[in-house]
Amino acid sequence: ALMDSGEEDETEYHSAEEETQADTATQQASREEVAEDGDLPPGGGKGGEEEERAGGDAEFVSGLDNRYVSEDVCVKEGKVELTEEQVKELKEQGNRLKTEGNDSFKEGDYPKAVERYSEALELYPSSGSSCEHEIAVCYANRAACYVKMEEHEHVIEDCTAALGLEPTYLKAVVRRAQSYEALEKYEEALEDYKKALELDGSQEAARRALVYLPEKIREQREKLKDEMLGKLKELGNAFLKPFGLSTNNFQLQQDENTGGYSINFKR
Repeated sequence: ALMDSGEEDETEYHSAEEETQADTATQQASREEVAEDGDLPPGGGKGGEEEERAGGDAEFVSGLDNRYVSEDVCVKEGKVELTEEQVKELKEQGNRLKTEGNDSFKEGDYPKAVERYSEALELYPSSGSSCEHEIAVCYANRAACYVKMEEHEHVIEDCTAALGLEPTYLKAVVRRAQSYEALEKYEEALEDYKKALELDGSQEAARRALVYLPEKIREQREKLKDEMLGKLKELGNAFLKPFGLSTNNFQLQQDENTGGYSINFKR
């Protein structure tokens, strides 16, 4: 049986809101200020030979960086260069949205939580920043929403993204395993459950999966083999029919020693 993801805040999955520690009072005040300014319309850009700066109170570099900050954004050679203060500000805005997503998750409003986590992912600076952990958490939190919504393909996508940033992120490993299993991708699920146990030997559900999944994989392979043989038989009958023959005229015998097959003809 699949591991229950419903107890996000007390089981091994924990709650989405537990993914990040509470900010200090100073950071909270800063986030509230950013929240008030975050929806200002984008300003126009001003060009230069070596660099451009976005103008206005809320800066927006069209086509380059869809983010708001409280001071000019510097662009060099087509790339946005954020200052430490700008990175900090975007991180705080992203954290605010992530917290709102956590609240929506607790309330059971999973589509709204997905929206907030998605908005946070748009805000967090990615490459060359200090936000890799926050981005990974947002992906894993959004995946938790998709688990509740039974959108398992999205769960796998988001958990894979989170693991690309933090390969030992246990909850992302377990959620992906859970969704692989729901989609009957048992071999992939087994690999993730093995990894979960390597990261945390107390994962009892993962330990149970290592017992029953191999049998499911064997049954799945047998079923696939039968389906393939059935299709081959249909194809063979279509080819042999003009000659007054069918696949029933040919008998497969397996060699017990080698495991190979031989074909015997009979009328």
